[in-house]
Amino acid sequence: MINPISFAVSISRKFYGYLKKDILLLVRRKKYFYLTILIPLLIGFLFLFFLNPSQKNIAIGICDHDNTGYSRQAVSDLRGFTSIFLPAENCTENLLAQLKTKEISLGIEIPNGFTQNLLNLKQAKIVVHYDNTDIAFANFVDWKIDESMQPYERVILNNLNAELKSRVSAIRTGVDFVLELTEDYNLARNRAEKVDSDLKKLEDIDTEFIVNPIWTDKRPIYSEQTKDAGLAFIFPVIVLFVVLMLSSSSLIYDKKANFLVRVKSSTSPIIYILAKLAFFFIVTLANFIIILFLFFAYGSTYSLSLLKILNLLAFISIINTLLGMLIGLISDNEGVAILFSFVISFPFMLLSGIFYPIQTMPSLMQYFAKIIPLNYQIAYSKSVLLFSQSIGFKWVWPALVLFITVYYLITRKH
Repeated sequence: MINPISFAVSISRKFYGYLKKDILLLVRRKKYFYLTILIPLLIGFLFLFFLNPSQKNIAIGICDHDNTGYSRQAVSDLRGFTSIFLPAENCTENLLAQLKTKEISLGIEIPNGFTQNLLNLKQAKIVVHYDNTDIAFANFVDWKIDESMQPYERVILNNLNAELKSRVSAIRTGVDFVLELTEDYNLARNRAEKVDSDLKKLEDIDTEFIVNPIWTDKRPIYSEQTKDAGLAFIFPVIVLFVVLMLSSSSLIYDKKANFLVRVKSSTSPIIYILAKLAFFFIVTLANFIIILFLFFAYGSTYSLSLLKILNLLAFISIINTLLGMLIGLISDNEGVAILFSFVISFPFMLLSGIFYPIQTMPSLMQYFAKIIPLNYQIAYSKSVLLFSQSIGFKWVWPALVLFITVYYLITRKH
């Protein structure tokens, strides 16, 4: 008969042995160990910044066509924004131009009659202009402006409450006076007309004014193409994941098969790197065609220029391929390479502005967001796919630096 205590001790020893083996294996494989610690630290750090944004200086341009104390007060102290009042001459045109060049993040127009509507207890309107190709910030605008207007709206409603009490009191006083002076017809008539006037004002109160004193009319600066703009965000993100993992895994395979040694002995590594770049350009092109047809099927339309698109695809594929090759060169196996790819691509995606508006990030995060490759890839994709603009060839210089780095590591390390 099996002794239960001996059996339990035996199972415990085996369990401890297996557990100890995995712990020692993790510690010995330094890169796995470091990545296990780095990933939660990095992602948690970034999420804390994004979920608790501290940026309070989002530039907002203002055209005050009403130009009164009420209109100035309404937009001078918007919470979370820095108000910039533009000159009256060609104000709307300058406002839209600065939005397109990213000098300001939002534009507000206060039309004539804004103050008069408030004084007449009618709903007033402000027009909010925003860049609808910046998807995350466009969603942010939907609630942020209304939330920022709440303190001023509370002041208006408090004034309304005081105004209603004053007018009701005046009506009550007038009615009492009329009852006391019914013998004086003229005086009674004047008092009755005043009461009627106050009642008329109460009747004319706009119910919308009570619910929402200021209506924010949100207008995109481009034609309604938010659906079309999605391609400029989704395509670079997908290609980043695909190319980083495939190119790094491909180089790991070549290292294990000693193919890099044969490359160095038989030909120049430059030809090897160029062949990799050509292959992953084809992979990037295939991904682009698939995603483009999906958007076409959904009803999106684009003004496409073949040369500009090829330049864009070359930029995206070359940068991502060289980054993937660098990952493959510093990784011991495919598992480490995939983890490295995740460590790079996931923070890039968080900082790209696809989920969280860059304008709301802390200043340090904004700096990093503006220099990562994915940010440029999304910006260039918007230029080419949405506006048919050329992106030039400035991207060649960082690509050349990456190319030289990969060449050096291949020739020196392998």
